[in-house]
Amino acid sequence: MRRVATTILLILITAIPLAAEDLLVEYVEGTLEIQEGSGWFELYIGDTVPENSMIRLSGNGFVELSTRTVTLTLSDDGTYDTRYLLRSGRKIASWGVGSVVNNRLDRLINPPQKGEVAGAGSRAEGKTEDLPEYSDPFTDSMKKGKKLLERNLFDEAISMFQEAGEEAVFDDEIFEARFYEAYAHSFKGNNALALNILEDMRPDSNAGIFTEYVLLKGKLLIENLAFADALDLFSEYLKHPDMGETTQVVYFLSAVCHQALDNRAEAERYLRNAIQIDASSEYGQAAQRMIESL
Repeated sequence: MRRVATTILLILITAIPLAAEDLLVEYVEGTLEIQEGSGWFELYIGDTVPENSMIRLSGNGFVELSTRTVTLTLSDDGTYDTRYLLRSGRKIASWGVGSVVNNRLDRLINPPQKGEVAGAGSRAEGKTEDLPEYSDPFTDSMKKGKKLLERNLFDEAISMFQEAGEEAVFDDEIFEARFYEAYAHSFKGNNALALNILEDMRPDSNAGIFTEYVLLKGKLLIENLAFADALDLFSEYLKHPDMGETTQVVYFLSAVCHQALDNRAEAERYLRNAIQIDASSEYGQAAQRMIESL
């Protein structure tokens, strides 16, 4: 699996009673060090890192650091300024990127009930009622995986989606199984693994999972501070927009990227595009809140 440079910032609430400026070392693979004077000293699980620190990850490493409000996941060897990491994490949290995308993707395992209105662009709107069910090993494994995901049994769901991928025959089936595997990893909090899986996927715009792929990968890229890469992905989707709620989310995420890159005029343009589609939806309201904060 191709490794990607990932500095993923997943905004979580934790119950660990840390001082506001310290980070707790939650997990380490490889070697994590902190600079003290002219030397570097190794850190271990349970150690704390002051906010104004330089840290270094090596040995093909993977590390998770947390405060009471921010968790930082680093999976690329290199040297990091924790002030920059925390500042970026808090900024992303203030824009509500995670909740906007998660609310949209939640329909994958909690689709609208019969009689509810599914927003334009959602997978539910293209389904036909009362067709006879077709069952095969791939379909059965996917159904089992989704049921496990509904119950928050992430490891079991991941295993089932991997099994579905082995049973897949067509490219669209492979993409679907791999996407749901990434989605389950993301649910579990393993965003580095999720992004690695999505980076290996190359679905075209006609693939059944393409919309959800764009939303999840775009969210992870933003949390990875890879704003230009996220914009490239959103531009691909916007070549054939549905002009419904999915497009609203993509406009909103595009605005986040432009704002992070100090392109205020472009950020405002994308937010106004999102609001124009439906100002009353949760995504239109999120865009309105962001535009008021510019």
